[in-house]
Amino acid sequence: MKLKLTILLSLVTLVVASTALAQCDISGNITASANPDSEGPAWMYTLTINWDTDVQYALSHMDLIIDSEGGTCTLSDIAAHLFWDPIIGTSDGEGGCTVSYFGELSGNGDPSIPGIGGIILKFEPNGGDCEPGNVGTATFVFYSDLPPVPVDEDALSLVDKYSLYYCMGHLTGVFPGYACDPVDNEATNFGTLKGMFR
Repeated sequence: MKLKLTILLSLVTLVVASTALAQCDISGNITASANPDSEGPAWMYTLTINWDTDVQYALSHMDLIIDSEGGTCTLSDIAAHLFWDPIIGTSDGEGGCTVSYFGELSGNGDPSIPGIGGIILKFEPNGGDCEPGNVGTATFVFYSDLPPVPVDEDALSLVDKYSLYYCMGHLTGVFPGYACDPVDNEATNFGTLKGMFR
């Protein structure tokens, strides 16, 4: 069974008068390995994301859209087999610091990005003194008792503070093999990395 996640990459930037459209870039890869904690779920998944907003404005948060609005999975389907620690991961921060992130699973999409519905895993900076910059690398870890299956035509979602723009990118690798098999929604699956602006 090939898993089809819809994962939308979105990056939002401030609107500045007489500014050319930015060329943002974002990509991600998920790997799986046996969980070193024998008392936890069998599999440990590591998601690595690289981003570059191509503007001076910094990243706000990131979303992994697991299933599109009206898709085949319910929030309880996903929540039953997806787990993470209170701090789900870290990224580069401005000035060389390290940003910590909380993970939040939602069945209502991301209200801060118009048109992004469905089931998402949101990666939210913890609000400390260190903030993500406009370029960086993030690593997130989650766990599942479900074995990995290949990711197919997915997207991630990045959002920048106070902005009107966002861009999409690719996710590669693997994801837990859910029986409900999250599927792509043609309205949100953009295939190749490209910028999309409102």
